[in-house]
Amino acid sequence: SQPSIKSQPSNEVSYTTPGPSPTPIPGAGPTISMGETSKLASSDSGNGNLIVAQQATLTETATVQSLSFYVTKASGKLRLGIFDATGPNGDPGTKKAETAEITPTVGWNKANVIAPVSLPQGTYWLAYLASDNNLEFVKNQSGQARYYDYSYGPMPATFSTSPEDEVVHWSLFATLDTSGIQLPMLTVIN
Repeated sequence: SQPSIKSQPSNEVSYTTPGPSPTPIPGAGPTISMGETSKLASSDSGNGNLIVAQQATLTETATVQSLSFYVTKASGKLRLGIFDATGPNGDPGTKKAETAEITPTVGWNKANVIAPVSLPQGTYWLAYLASDNNLEFVKNQSGQARYYDYSYGPMPATFSTSPEDEVVHWSLFATLDTSGIQLPMLTVIN
């Protein structure tokens, strides 16, 4: 019979495996906002069946979670959305996210987007679409806005290429999460 030969155990080794792209962890990063988070001073109404968008800047890549709009007199139905700036001259272009229809109440109306989407930093257009002229909200006579007649319902996939211009913005903002990452770990024991 052969004698058995034993060696000393090897040391344990940890190694981070290269692999697919890092996995985002929803909600892992800090929350940021884009748009007007203050309650503005001037009353506004009469925008039923108009799709109206205001320009906003996103300072870093983030995933849009919700949109909020300030209402002073509730009436009808409301939808909120985000368009990129791929229209003519940087106007609203392609729809990036939208909320389902909500029944507005007085105060801040927050609605989650139907499908959260990651947006790179850049210029966007936050949009609202009201079903009737009696919905009242607040604005300020500054900023860039675009609008056109649009029958109430889901927002269009693309904004009109010839909207009307207005120098105004509303109490309307998006809440976004920056993305965390998780790398896979593999422990190898020799």
